[in-house]
Amino acid sequence: MLDISHIPSQQQQTFTFYSVGAGIWQTWNKPRNAKFIEIFCLGGGAGGAISTVTAGSANGSVGGGSAGIVKGLIPAFLLPDTIYILVGKGGAGSTGNATNGGVGGISYIGLQPLISEQTLICKSSTTTASGNRTGATTSVVSLSAFGNLGLFTAVAGVDGSVAGSSTTQGASQAALATNITTGGAGGGGKTTLAFAAGGNITSASVILTSQVNGGVTDAQNGDSGYGTLIPFCGTGGAGGAGRQGASGAGGRGGNGFYGCGGGGVGGGTTATGTKGGDGGDGLVIITVIC
Repeated sequence: MLDISHIPSQQQQTFTFYSVGAGIWQTWNKPRNAKFIEIFCLGGGAGGAISTVTAGSANGSVGGGSAGIVKGLIPAFLLPDTIYILVGKGGAGSTGNATNGGVGGISYIGLQPLISEQTLICKSSTTTASGNRTGATTSVVSLSAFGNLGLFTAVAGVDGSVAGSSTTQGASQAALATNITTGGAGGGGKTTLAFAAGGNITSASVILTSQVNGGVTDAQNGDSGYGTLIPFCGTGGAGGAGRQGASGAGGRGGNGFYGCGGGGVGGGTTATGTKGGDGGDGLVIITVIC
């Protein structure tokens, strides 16, 4: 008779944790008979910006960067019965003149409800996703003391797109080009005589088949991003179109999917009545192999 008692049964349980507020920790209790723990740790994306508003020619605004990701596998017997999870919030889109969007929060998993490296299993990135375009930087897992109990892979976030000048469309970017998340697209510029369209999130994928469209009419809002949980992937928000003329606000940026950046606002003469797209909240998924 073949002895297979040492091979996992491959029964799985999946636990998904969403952000419940900035700085709020959640607990997870290890099930009985757990053999391996798989971790997917995604931070929050950054919000889209609003550039300097003016009655003359104005640029659009940049999109927010996307979050970092850490994936790992740990033998369950090496972990305590309870671990603590802090899921990063997405950054709020800008509402003020010449103001970047809010940063995306880092997600943490640890043995205590602390962000100290001495108690962490992992964190989604080293730095936050920025509302000034920059994606989150790659997490250095070896610095998290208890990350050395398993095998981990860390992925950096994606930069948001640049803004359009006074006469050009906000920059677009492609979904699933280099990562499973994207930053937000840039907003279009404007002059007193014309406006430019917002940037798109394009896709040629069989998974994410629909383009996320930037604003294409005067001061039109950009569309919000979308995605799937199985397989996990998503997009940032598209950019707003510029507002032609000497009065009025540019189109809003679209909101990002989990971990993705918000779109930038179109150029305008006021920040009142418009808003950068919100960055998507983070997400932590723990799968138990019994």
